Amino acid sequence: MTLRKWITRIIQGTSVDATAQAKDDIADIGEKNGYSPLHIFRYDSAYESNQAIQSRIDGITAAVAQGDLIVYQYPALISPRFDRFFLDQMHRRGAKVVLLIHDVELLRGTNSGVSIDEIPYFNDADVLIIHNPTMGRKLQELGVKTPMVSQYLLDYLDDHHDWRRLFTAPAEFTKTLVLSGNLFKSMYLTDWNQETPITVFGIADDNIKNRLNDNPQVDYRGSFWRDDLINKLPKAFGLAWDSDSNMGNYGSYTRFNHPHKLSLYLSHGMPVIVWDQSAVAPFVKANHLGITISSLDEIDELIKNISDEQINDMLTHVNNMGVLLRDGYFTTRALIGAEQQTFYGDITFR
Repeated sequence: MTLRKWITRIIQGTSVDATAQAKDDIADIGEKNGYSPLHIFRYDSAYESNQAIQSRIDGITAAVAQGDLIVYQYPALISPRFDRFFLDQMHRRGAKVVLLIHDVELLRGTNSGVSIDEIPYFNDADVLIIHNPTMGRKLQELGVKTPMVSQYLLDYLDDHHDWRRLFTAPAEFTKTLVLSGNLFKSMYLTDWNQETPITVFGIADDNIKNRLNDNPQVDYRGSFWRDDLINKLPKAFGLAWDSDSNMGNYGSYTRFNHPHKLSLYLSHGMPVIVWDQSAVAPFVKANHLGITISSLDEIDELIKNISDEQINDMLTHVNNMGVLLRDGYFTTRALIGAEQQTFYGDITFR
């Protein structure tokens, strides 16, 4: 009997934010690598009985057989019960389960009583695909013993734009900033007081919009669907900075996660600016993909003094990295590592 590989694909309504994009891209990459999709429709399970959820999971996974490998994109954003029951039911059926982790609520500081108890849940998986080694070490400190494989960056697929949108030539680049994302996590923009101008894209309420529009250093352009957004991105530095580094859960969370907006920038020819304490900072620095800073107050001086040679070097590396991100390299590598760990062992997150 031939063993099959499966990957979950979450079906949900479209939105202009990145909620579904990362999971859709990973499912696409999985299918290109021989995985069959397990379609999970996102719904509200709050009033559904345990038996009803379990029956629903049995229907979704009817074709899964003993010995098969399942990559489950966690969290499914349905409910902790759904996540828990899925893992348990697949193990009872004799399948191997790899959790491909998008978010760890415990590290984000939002692990409340309505959330799953993540440490024992992660320990019940066969393998974890995590963001990076920093996340892996922290999870180990918290008691996770399951083998881990690092993804390092989220891929960002794009076959809808021509090469002029995907690559940046030195002559096209401007020493300005761009931020695209959830502006409720980037409230510092409303008081942007740097000399360096910034172009901003994202969902905002009327209060945030008005404050952004009143700031002469901020060019707020609204929110757009993925392909339209990419066409409107200036050729500039992409700022991956969710909140002030000393404020709030989102700033702290960047010590462990890899932001989706970082991959948006890098996959479209934009060097990045990141917090030097973020988990992605060593990768950015080692691969010449941008600038690491400890405070937003450093931006003006750095951009004023950066040389053409430094920018050209960054653009060369960013353009090359973009090819890998648009091809699904990092997810493919992680899936292969997880398969090896599941069936042969001896793979670590480092």
